[in-house]
Amino acid sequence: MKTLLRIDSSIRLTDSFSREVGNHFVSRWQEKHPTGKIITRDLQVNPIPHLTQQTVQAFFGGQPTGDELELSDVLINEITVSDELLITCPMYNFQIPSTLKAYFDHVVRVNKTFQHKRGEYVGLLKNKKCSILATMGGKKEDINRETGFESYLRNILGFIGITDTEIYCIDGTANPEHATERMVEIKNKIINSI
Repeated sequence: MKTLLRIDSSIRLTDSFSREVGNHFVSRWQEKHPTGKIITRDLQVNPIPHLTQQTVQAFFGGQPTGDELELSDVLINEITVSDELLITCPMYNFQIPSTLKAYFDHVVRVNKTFQHKRGEYVGLLKNKKCSILATMGGKKEDINRETGFESYLRNILGFIGITDTEIYCIDGTANPEHATERMVEIKNKIINSI
């Protein structure tokens, strides 16, 4: 049985382009995997706290004094048991939402999702696929390159071993007509890629 982990990071619970296309992705995924399981992690509804000194010390072998590792363990387990990830991610101020950054801060963990061996970092979460549904108010052609937040997502996922990553960008959402056209394009790409 296939398992999909869906991670939503938009602050908008309604009228969100990334959530709408995420719903489209999930419905197509369910058609292909009718017996599949979907784990949902909504970072706006249930935000992940920022790291604390105690949590970081526990990450690196310090003696936990309470539940410092519990949330990290849960988040890492969700990825570990999943075959595929879906991340819906709007761009805020040229970067990913702070809730998604906090999520990754709890997931990127030595000897759990990566190791340092013979002078190299090795990601431990292998053989997983990730689809990223990114949205941005401006048009990508005005930037003329992959945005910093897209590069960050590729890099952080690759660092923990997830290198099969596809980014679908719905740009120009500030212009409703352009956004509608882009959503149709992206939805068609999703149909052909799942």
